Amino acid sequence: MNRIARRLFLAAVSTVAAAAAFAQDDVASRIAGAALTQGGASAFLETLTDTVGGRVTGSPQNRAASELILLALKKAGYENAHFEEYPMVSRWTRGPASGRIVSPVDRAITVGSMAWVPGTAGELKAPLVDLGAPPSNDWMPPADRVRGAAVLVDLRAIGNDPAFVMRSLLAKKLAAAGAAAMLLPSDKPGRMVYTSAFGFYPKGPLPVISVAKEDAVLLRRLLAKGPVALALDVKNTFDTSPYAERNVVADLPGGAAKDEVVLLGAHFDSWDPAQGADDDGSGVAAVLDAARILKSLNLTPRRTIRFAFFSGEEEATLGSRAYVAMHEKELDRLSAVLVMDSGAGKPRGIELHGRADLEAPVKSALSPLASFGATETTLDASFDRDHAPFMAVGVPALTLWVEAGTYDDRHHTVIDTFENVDPHWLAVDAAVMGIAGWRLANAPGPIGPRLSEAAAAELMKKTGVASTHDMVYGASPR
Repeated sequence: MNRIARRLFLAAVSTVAAAAAFAQDDVASRIAGAALTQGGASAFLETLTDTVGGRVTGSPQNRAASELILLALKKAGYENAHFEEYPMVSRWTRGPASGRIVSPVDRAITVGSMAWVPGTAGELKAPLVDLGAPPSNDWMPPADRVRGAAVLVDLRAIGNDPAFVMRSLLAKKLAAAGAAAMLLPSDKPGRMVYTSAFGFYPKGPLPVISVAKEDAVLLRRLLAKGPVALALDVKNTFDTSPYAERNVVADLPGGAAKDEVVLLGAHFDSWDPAQGADDDGSGVAAVLDAARILKSLNLTPRRTIRFAFFSGEEEATLGSRAYVAMHEKELDRLSAVLVMDSGAGKPRGIELHGRADLEAPVKSALSPLASFGATETTLDASFDRDHAPFMAVGVPALTLWVEAGTYDDRHHTVIDTFENVDPHWLAVDAAVMGIAGWRLANAPGPIGPRLSEAAAAELMKKTGVASTHDMVYGASPR
């Protein structure tokens, strides 16, 4: 029995225990049984990763993924499934990237470009300058040291501000000071480099390059002994011609409160060095399987359940921001948003993003999931997934909380591939998304109010995500 078959067998065995725990909730039992025995999520993920692969926003591969999702929804019986388009300011294509130490030794180093940043316009030869870890996000780099240099920087979180806030701010400061490139030591194992575009779309201010951490250590050893010079060659390209990206949306119509909506979401764009299997192919597969199962059971929820598959998440939630803008007049009727975008891991429960008022009703909705150990809640907040635009406008915004496992090692690297996604936990997560969505849609009343603009702003400040909001939105409140 191969590895995947063995895990699916274990998933099927666990159904016996789950079914017993769900005896008092027939719908939850049926959803769990279908998710754990039919293998729908894993089958779709295999098709997505093998036939489409990596899916950069605005690319032909991302367009193919949207069509694959739409086809799967139509096949499941969602005749109302459709695309919702929004404009992109720019598209970006990764080109080859290479790096060498040219002095005091001649040696190749492992590098990779961040996304939505320019290339080097040919081979760039520059002295290396090490700024270490800046003390604050307000810190200004010394212009006389960084002008014309390849600048090595250790990013870090400052207070509640994630490290990518420093990355975005510092890139602009280095470019203004005349730096030739910004070099970031990767935190990934095995000489893997990292990629991201958060804070760079529509165009970063200078080449930003991930350096394998082993090579970053080498550069610092050499620099401690004397001057170091590098040769960097990065060939990225931009396309600013008009282009429409798209989200994919489908509804399971509700009954008595059909004008109210519970939204289950995930993003289908990813990065190109790998297959985007766990970020966020697993989320797409789980939400899509939940949609398939709910439709196959001929169920009519109290509220409408909407399934939204966003693009552009990796460029700072472009698709979900477009959705919020497009559906602005409907937001008062959006009872809850539940997003899966932390990989296929053992589920713990739901992240509430600071909304303590939602804790009791969410725990009630999760009660049938006790056998999965998925009944916990946490008030921890973030603003770098597709729940964020909904949080910004006061809608109850939730995310699936899973154990991290090795997700962070694979995140945005060359090993975010299908075989590294555990099919058992993917099936369990699909069950949890389906059951949680069903329970939220059938709660007697909304789980909580939509916050006013002022209250939403205060929540973001209180939970420490205001700086990320400002980075994404600038001066705009949304």
